[in-house]
Amino acid sequence: MRTSEIIRQTIADRPQGGLFSSAEFLSAGTRAAVDQALFRLVKAGIIVRVARGLYAAAGQQVDARTLASALAHKTGERVGLAPAETPSDVLVVPTSGLSRTVRAAGHTVEFRRMSQRKVQLAASPKGRVLLELWTRGMKDLTTLEIQRATGDWAEGEINSYAALIPAWLRTAIQQANAPRKSVKIGLSGAYDWSNPNIRDDVLIGKVLEKHKFEDVARLCFYYGVPKVKRVFKRRAFEPMTSASVTRMLSNISKGLRAPRKQANA
Repeated sequence: MRTSEIIRQTIADRPQGGLFSSAEFLSAGTRAAVDQALFRLVKAGIIVRVARGLYAAAGQQVDARTLASALAHKTGERVGLAPAETPSDVLVVPTSGLSRTVRAAGHTVEFRRMSQRKVQLAASPKGRVLLELWTRGMKDLTTLEIQRATGDWAEGEINSYAALIPAWLRTAIQQANAPRKSVKIGLSGAYDWSNPNIRDDVLIGKVLEKHKFEDVARLCFYYGVPKVKRVFKRRAFEPMTSASVTRMLSNISKGLRAPRKQANA
């Protein structure tokens, strides 16, 4: 079978939108014969030259990701696909190779050189999420953004990416998704809804200001009465609130001492 016939048959068997390179047909003839056959097929309008050494069947739409993968395979570089803050008609591809921009088949592909860790991250959907957070940087990320991006991940899932992301990002994700203190303590309300990393003394002050007995009692069980009293003494409250909290703390202290006396009797 002639070289051109082998190439025609191979192209006909390819899926829609697929790309092929001249190197794939070297088993069908000499390099010169393959190049000549491809040149004649292009001239006849049967195939189109997409990029140097890359071709597609005429009249077929080539996907940008298919183009990027074919270009990377041709050069032997390792790539990953990642969203980027660039115009929607530009596909940004993290690569282990050289940074460059390729315009072909109606697409613009920007190969952006990155570290091996970032290229590995960009190879999976969740890895791309982490790469985007990493790119934003520690100073610009907010707790809410991290929660929206990773809040529905399975517990411990971040550990599978631990070797690929910086320590600050792993810590930030763990802190952002950690159970709120109000939940851990069992408080009746989300006193820390605006700040998941609220300081203990600030949380205690907020609870004392509302002075719900059940919540004040839970504070005392969790932090201990002495600590709650110290925060109470340092803060200024309305007279009625102060009197109410004073009675609560006194009763809670008595309630906690009673079992100890009975145990020692």
